[in-house]
Amino acid sequence: MPDVERSAYRRPVTASGLEAIERGTLTWLDEDMYNNLNTGVLEQYLEEKNLEDSFEISHWDTKKVLIGILIGAVFSGVTAYIGLKIGLAVSAAWYVAYLLGMALQWSPSEVNIATSATTGATHASTGFIFTFPAIFLLAYSDDYKVGDGHLISSIDTLNLAFIGIIASMFAGFLGVMYFIIFRRVWLVDDPLPMPGFEATLKMLDIASDVSSGSAEAARESLKTVGIWTVLTMGFMFVIDYPISWSRKVAGIPSSIADWLAMALSGEKWGLASIYTERWFHQPSKLEEGHAPYGGITPYESGNPMSYTFLGIELSPTLFAIGWFMKFRAALLVNLGAILAWFWLIPLAVLQDVPVYDPELGVYINITDYGDTSSDPVYPIVQWKAFGSIVRTVAIGAILGGGLLGLLKMTPTFAGIFGDIARAFTGEKSEEFVDGKGWYEWPLYHIPIFMGISFVAITLIFVVGGYPLLPSLIFSIVLLSTTFLLGAIAVRVMGETGIEPVSGTSFIVLLMLLLVFLNLDVGLTKEESILMALVGTTVFGSAISMSGTVVGDYKNSLYIGNRPYHISKGNIMGVVPGAILGAGVAIFLSKLLAEGKIDLLAPQANAFAYFTTILAEGQGNWSALMMGMALGAFAEWATGMGTSFGLGMYLPTPATFPMLIGGAFRSWWEDRRLKPAVETIRLEEGSAAAEKRGAQMLLFTFMIAAGALTGEAFYGVESAILAVVDESLGHHGWWPFARLVGFVMINVIVGAMIYVLFRKAGIIGGDGGGDGMAPEPSGVMDAELAG
Repeated sequence: MPDVERSAYRRPVTASGLEAIERGTLTWLDEDMYNNLNTGVLEQYLEEKNLEDSFEISHWDTKKVLIGILIGAVFSGVTAYIGLKIGLAVSAAWYVAYLLGMALQWSPSEVNIATSATTGATHASTGFIFTFPAIFLLAYSDDYKVGDGHLISSIDTLNLAFIGIIASMFAGFLGVMYFIIFRRVWLVDDPLPMPGFEATLKMLDIASDVSSGSAEAARESLKTVGIWTVLTMGFMFVIDYPISWSRKVAGIPSSIADWLAMALSGEKWGLASIYTERWFHQPSKLEEGHAPYGGITPYESGNPMSYTFLGIELSPTLFAIGWFMKFRAALLVNLGAILAWFWLIPLAVLQDVPVYDPELGVYINITDYGDTSSDPVYPIVQWKAFGSIVRTVAIGAILGGGLLGLLKMTPTFAGIFGDIARAFTGEKSEEFVDGKGWYEWPLYHIPIFMGISFVAITLIFVVGGYPLLPSLIFSIVLLSTTFLLGAIAVRVMGETGIEPVSGTSFIVLLMLLLVFLNLDVGLTKEESILMALVGTTVFGSAISMSGTVVGDYKNSLYIGNRPYHISKGNIMGVVPGAILGAGVAIFLSKLLAEGKIDLLAPQANAFAYFTTILAEGQGNWSALMMGMALGAFAEWATGMGTSFGLGMYLPTPATFPMLIGGAFRSWWEDRRLKPAVETIRLEEGSAAAEKRGAQMLLFTFMIAAGALTGEAFYGVESAILAVVDESLGHHGWWPFARLVGFVMINVIVGAMIYVLFRKAGIIGGDGGGDGMAPEPSGVMDAELAG
């Protein structure tokens, strides 16, 4: 195997793992594999092993793939709702597909291939979640009035949906194919850690136990995941379910946690001063029994809390992501947030920086937004600074860190670009194995499909009513940015577990608006804005598919699947996912803009604001350039500049839980895991110690998997009920009926899972088999040690 250079991500290989690799005895899903994830040596070894052995393991089953597509397509609409509600495209689709595959006793290979189609269908419409709603906000929302009107006077919804959905399909195919090129660079030669993938890998391990008849090992693993899924859903019910409809917080029925916080508070201060709607936040004086503005301190000269906002969201998903990231990566993300909220935002408020107000058409000193005598009152000055200045800096930081990171990898990319050149000249890729077929999707298809996409997307926009020249310009921008900015976005995902689709989409929107608004390409101002936003929607779907396929590649490497089948599964999932997900997102976007539903939609609002200031000729170029310099410096100093930029782009309630999760894992490993492993090493030897250490760590991964899936399941159910709230929430009997329905949904789902698992022999069977149980008791001993 070739030597690899030092990396900011790679872990050292263990002694027993290196010995197993040298002997050729290390195999998929064994203890040595888990002990050596992201070492680089393991990944290169498995790549060579897969080239020889994967053809005997990785088999395509159309029926099972179609089941995966169906699950993903159904959940794509639910994902759209959750994405608009919290700004993260969280979905339980992959977990549902995994559970179904295990219940039907599919092999890990079959589960992985089927769920690649599931994730492809779920994420094909991501651009419609983050970008497309901005069109409706600019057309209908009073928050984005420009003078006496709106930037967009009317919307032909069907025409825009046609253009966006069909173009997104081609862009999604393109996003999958481009990242065939990067798979070896970032998953084999210099493997990105991709925090959170361990939970999915563990689910495949459980599938292996089930399919091989080792139901006892699967039962123990599923029990841990199931218990923590139920506990997480119970926790989410307490902090989020609208139980008290008579007593509301900011017009929203309060949860049990909010009701208790208000009950344990006085007239001005109490528990509600530091807890509101899933957030622990900085102290805030109460009004009508709760903290106004979600605990954000209104501007008051000299009050330091009104110059920033500190909070922690009680999100099991965010804590679990932090656990997978570990302390160093979580700290680098938080350094960006700390710089934003402890320095840049307070500095902007202290200096009373002027920001552009589109409705008035003039610059206004930022503290004027805190004038409580004004009508309407908008006292949240620090969030105005965050949305108008700091997020522009953050976008620049993501771009600067990503570009320098790619520049540093030029030697690594040299061989890849050689493959691309051979692809254009028609030379056969070395990934083809004579007598067996394609190990990876053929590289020569990339230039062919680039040409098809260029023609098709141009034609789609022309048929949709746009002139030929801007349609050609957009196709060129899409083909180039999906490759370059998509690489940046996937690298961020590899570092943090979160793909900055919206952050990189800002760059595309900026490029398109600059060209369409400043050059004579045959577009009016309104047409320029519409085409730029639709084009950015298409780009968002493309790079979301890039991140999705790379994540599926990551797991396939460790279980012996061919990347060819993963690419094929993702591509097949694009069409139904784009149609259903986009349809739901468009429907919700219109309700959001008309004020009929209350969704946070942070990205959509940011795109609407960004578009407004650029359309009015007021882009903050100095902030963007400053961000690029900061991101490049962070990349030079730490090797994770894009992670730093992402931290700047997020508020502290989203980043602090990651830091806590990462810090707790480091503390647990130092104070609990290592002492227990060393004791076993002294008593039973190194091999037994490494084995037990892997089992202990796997047990924590199962807990984290339960946290991720529990919040996702709860989010799915909440989305369904929240949509029904729109029509039935005003009836006095609805809260009771809603609660009964919520309970019934969970009882029915639980009963279905129980029946499926019992039929598959997972529950109620004798187990037996030769699989190895995860021995959770060893982990508990480690937790109690010391």
